[in-house]
Amino acid sequence: MDHDHALQARHHGDLTEAIIKTAEDANGWRLILVTREGEHLTHTAPGGADRIYHSLDAATGAAREIGFDDIRVEEDF
Repeated sequence: MDHDHALQARHHGDLTEAIIKTAEDANGWRLILVTREGEHLTHTAPGGADRIYHSLDAATGAAREIGFDDIRVEEDF
């Protein structure tokens, strides 16, 4: 889900949670957006590719821009 659609979905109450997960294959972090139905959607770049954040601060900032105050971080060890 691209940024503009995520903003609209959050505003309309269609997104309930933001999860930041490690993106081991891309050496960074992915922002996962959870819908009311429980579907997990990856935050994407305008071209549709997964958006990879190279710092936890950047991923958290994007989640906050979308409208989330509480953000869960999951790290795979």
